[in-house]
Amino acid sequence: MHQQPGPYPYAPFPKRRQPVFDTGPARAGDWVVLGIYVVLFVFGAAGLLVMVPGFIEAFRDIESAQFGVNLIIYVVVFTGAMIMGFEALRSSFATFKYHPWAKALMVPGAWLGTLIVSAIVLTSMGNPVKSENQLAIEGMTTSVPFPMMFVVAVLMGPLVEEYIFRHLLIGKLSAKLNIWVCVVISVVLFTSLHFIGAGSFDLTSAIPYTTLGVMMSVAYVLTGKSLAYSYTLHVFNNAVALSLAYTLLPLISQ
Repeated sequence: MHQQPGPYPYAPFPKRRQPVFDTGPARAGDWVVLGIYVVLFVFGAAGLLVMVPGFIEAFRDIESAQFGVNLIIYVVVFTGAMIMGFEALRSSFATFKYHPWAKALMVPGAWLGTLIVSAIVLTSMGNPVKSENQLAIEGMTTSVPFPMMFVVAVLMGPLVEEYIFRHLLIGKLSAKLNIWVCVVISVVLFTSLHFIGAGSFDLTSAIPYTTLGVMMSVAYVLTGKSLAYSYTLHVFNNAVALSLAYTLLPLISQ
């Protein structure tokens, strides 16, 4: 006797798989923003601002003037990155719809993991030489108000770096190269960036930036090339680091 098909009470629900967000091909605007970034940060063209008559005198000390230079160049590059990467940033926030609790917990969890790895390595290898980036930030904390530093170091800086090192060097470059090769390129360049201007490179002092770069790059790939997720991780990391710099450094220096 033929049986009519009926409902299947134990049929599994379809699994919601993590989507891969389409970064699209590199556009002319991407190359322009990357070129501006390289000229201002890598080749140090932004330093020419201090040669403008009256520029340094407009600030109360050299640290404030240095912050002024950083503010100007970050506004320029941040604007370009936001124009070119806004749609990728906006759409990739959808990654939080998939395993939202795991992804939310991984933000502080990944930060703590990189901190532990860095601490273990640094303890075993000895005291590192601080990077140029770290020294500059520590110097600015005595002259620049926290809200102004927060805007540049926590909101602008992470978007610029995630757009360059994750969205472009992994997301778009992976159309030409294996994605894990792109991850290696991104991590190496991300680490190297923080030592530009130092005149030297110390392996142990590079560990925190390498672990951070690895963590954000792997998270970017595993969340389907989500610029929003890697940006969230970067914002959290910088917010904690900056808060500690403003609260603990004055106590340690006393």
